Amino acid sequence: MRVRFLLLSVEQANHLPYRITGPATHIVKFFSSLPVSLEQARLDIEPENYAAASVISALIYGVLFGIFFTGLGFFASGSWFDALRMGFVIGLSGFLGAFALHLFYPRIMAQQNSAGIDQGLMFALRSLQIQVNSGVSLYDAMTNVAKSNYGNISREFETVVQEINTGVNEPTALERLALRTDSIFLKKTVWQLVTNIRAGSPVSSALQSIVSTLTEYQSRAIKNYAAELNMWILLYLLVAAALPTIGITFMVILSSIGGSDISSGTIYMTIGGAFLVQIVLIGLIGSRAPRGYT
Repeated sequence: MRVRFLLLSVEQANHLPYRITGPATHIVKFFSSLPVSLEQARLDIEPENYAAASVISALIYGVLFGIFFTGLGFFASGSWFDALRMGFVIGLSGFLGAFALHLFYPRIMAQQNSAGIDQGLMFALRSLQIQVNSGVSLYDAMTNVAKSNYGNISREFETVVQEINTGVNEPTALERLALRTDSIFLKKTVWQLVTNIRAGSPVSSALQSIVSTLTEYQSRAIKNYAAELNMWILLYLLVAAALPTIGITFMVILSSIGGSDISSGTIYMTIGGAFLVQIVLIGLIGSRAPRGYT
């Protein structure tokens, strides 16, 4: 298994010698959230091994960037001193940037896993509710969901079923699921199920309450996003069409009054700036969209 941008695979990182992983314990102590992120990202690797692999990978990136830009700087300036100085600065920046990316990428993977869980959670819960209402036990219902194609949520229930098969009782296995997942919706669902199981209450009523609550929350979230989307569309039109056009028009008027010309570089910079802002706005609009409702 490989982590994106990390030059070492998980298997290679797990086989690193202790003289390399030992000093990495100081990094893990500084980045205390790394073990939780690795667990939520479902990466089977010790935090010390991952930190050591991150250092090695970042060093390789830094050396490659340094060599490349040193050669590029020498051909541009003809001075080895200036080229080495530029290569060192860019190489060091590449090392720090790659190292930070490696350490924070498990958190990104955990968030992606959480989004995948939310997408199939409602369908899985409805399936559980229908099966339990039909007289199927919760264990058999979770087994059926684990075998179904509900994405990440099926894999999570598969882990729960495997733990139960090894002798762990249902409430404990569900508690472990709540602790390792990064999905807020799944946490609330599992804790409510555990509470009902321990209290001896019917699981079917808990599932019905959970499904009703999630359905209401999803409907409200979609309505709020639809209302918010109108503002984002207006802002996008202003940045994409109105502001560049008005800005260039004013520059033409001012240049004609002042007797100076507008360079092509100014126009390109205006268009490029508007293009970059559009990309940022599209990313913001996409990130604000409710998850798990498709």
